[in-house]
Parts: sequence; structure tokens; C-alpha cells
Amino acid sequence: MKYETIFIMVRVAVHADHQQLSDIVHEIETQSKLVLTDTANVNILETEILLSRTRNVKNINHGTQHKL
Repeated sequence: MKYETIFIMVRVAVHADHQQLSDIVHEIETQSKLVLTDTANVNILETEILLSRTRNVKNINHGTQHKL
């Protein structure tokens, strides 16, 4: 069996009771779980949050198209 490190980027949309973005990120990093399961040919050995990045909600496209 071959050992590899694979980096997977995940986008997470949340609704939270916190007022501060830093509190939301901290809670996710310390208490939330990302689950990847083994498959027939792949055994998941470890997962870890490597980077937490946020962006301004105003910059997110909510499915609306702008006319030119």
C-alpha cells in the first residue's frame, strides 16, 4: 500500500450565535469534526485543520447574475 498526503480544501457555510467571527472560527477549530471515512481501497489515517480563512459575506455570490 502506498502512503500519500492529500490536501483537500473544504468550504463551510455556518449560522452561529456568536457575534465575533474570531469566536466562530475558534469554536470550529477546537470543537468541530471533519469526518472522512475509509473506502474499499483507501484507509484514512489522520485529518487536521491546516488553515482557517474567512472572507467578507458581501463578496459571496448568492446565485444572482448581474446584467452587463
